[in-house]
Amino acid sequence: MYRVSMIALMMISALAFPPSGARASRNVPIPIPRPAQMDASADIGQASRSAAASPVLFSGARLTLEDAVFLGLRNNRTIRSAYIDRASEKFGLLVAEDRFNPQFGISGNVSRQRIGGVESSTVEVSPGVSLLTTTGAAIDFAWNTTANWQDTANGFSSAAQIGIEQPLLRGAGVDVNMAPVRSARLGELVNKLRLNATISETIATIILAHRALLSTQQQLQLAQASLDRAEDLLTLNNALIAGGRMAAMEAVQTQADIESQKLAVLQARQILETSRLMLLDLLALDLGTKVVAVESIDPKKANTIIARLLPIALSERQDYIGQAYVIEQNKLGITVAKNEQLWDVSLYANARFGSQHSEGMGSDRIANVMAGLRFTIPINDLGRQQQLVDANTSYQNATLQLEVIRSGIEMQIRGTASQIDLLWQQIAIAEKSRDLALQAVTVEKAKLNAGRSTTFQVQSLEGSLRDSETQLLSARIGYLNSLTQLDLQLGTTLATWHINLKD
Repeated sequence: MYRVSMIALMMISALAFPPSGARASRNVPIPIPRPAQMDASADIGQASRSAAASPVLFSGARLTLEDAVFLGLRNNRTIRSAYIDRASEKFGLLVAEDRFNPQFGISGNVSRQRIGGVESSTVEVSPGVSLLTTTGAAIDFAWNTTANWQDTANGFSSAAQIGIEQPLLRGAGVDVNMAPVRSARLGELVNKLRLNATISETIATIILAHRALLSTQQQLQLAQASLDRAEDLLTLNNALIAGGRMAAMEAVQTQADIESQKLAVLQARQILETSRLMLLDLLALDLGTKVVAVESIDPKKANTIIARLLPIALSERQDYIGQAYVIEQNKLGITVAKNEQLWDVSLYANARFGSQHSEGMGSDRIANVMAGLRFTIPINDLGRQQQLVDANTSYQNATLQLEVIRSGIEMQIRGTASQIDLLWQQIAIAEKSRDLALQAVTVEKAKLNAGRSTTFQVQSLEGSLRDSETQLLSARIGYLNSLTQLDLQLGTTLATWHINLKD
């Protein structure tokens, strides 16, 4: 069904394009560098405690992004359903391409009757073959054999019958007769593109679910780190109270903050469990499986030049290419509809050769030949004209829809590219904000220890630090998800992951 090469390839944590002097190929996937793996237990900021000093927050099998994609390709129910549908679609093409192959069959009849006191039995067997040619000619051949038994006499006849009919106007010509086959082949290409799109969208969904689990893991660590810092502050408060340098009432604020942070940890655990179940359901794994998402969240800057991205999308997007095939199908429909406007004029010929034998009457030879011209000329049949009107309308709508799809693709890419650029700026600002907030907390704690600050002031700065850490995590995850979305919008998801679908 598929083949995954370079399974360790990380999803779009950085989009890299050829240098400006290089010539980019429209059919070559965007080269993506592989960042170093980052353990799920690694903290997002320097303000967080080390993993060794914190309690075990989550445990389970390490699930990398590549592992999630591989399992999704193998187990995801949406992908499996798409492949089940492909069996019916491929058989439909087989039926269409069988249009000009000889069709063999056998017909027959066995009967017994009584008329006027005379009983008779009859056996008829007629093997035959029919053939439709690409010019529209229909050829039928049958060998009719009949045996009759009566009380008074028996009879037997055997004759070969052949008929040929060649349309001259309506139904004549290779283009008209090959139109159903060509339309079915175009439809098969559309079906393959639809399969690719389904798998690409499913992969993107799995990636986003994996990052959602990773994000909740990091949020849980941030909540635990904030709780740890609050407990450290309480320890410092108690030491200052014991030394007579702080009133005992000031520790109440810290204790209240600790309870608030414990609640935040519990809420983060609840969100973590929900994210884990959603990912396992997408991977069709046992929902009781314990997994830990693993991926680097240290992105690299992406090159989002629209002049490079748009040509790639127009050459790779499944919906855009598929709509072009639909337009070709509508052109074939116009060809057939125009042909239907012609008179029905055909040359035909029939011949029958054989013999018949009857007891008491001897044998006779059969040799019948007939040829002629058959025609039907409609005078005011608006139904056939309606076919041409409908075909032209479908073609015009399909052409317009292609323009709509192209405009939508450009709008998506421009919007996502702008979002990526803004998120990159947000990451830089969030990192600086986080670092300054950490420094402010460190300085304020030193001032508190020296008796030059208050617990309230430290807690206020701790709140700012928590906000800055959350903003940085959100910006990084959002940036990576935007890159995944851009890869999907470019239609290069399968190429990015080096997935070759075997259909």
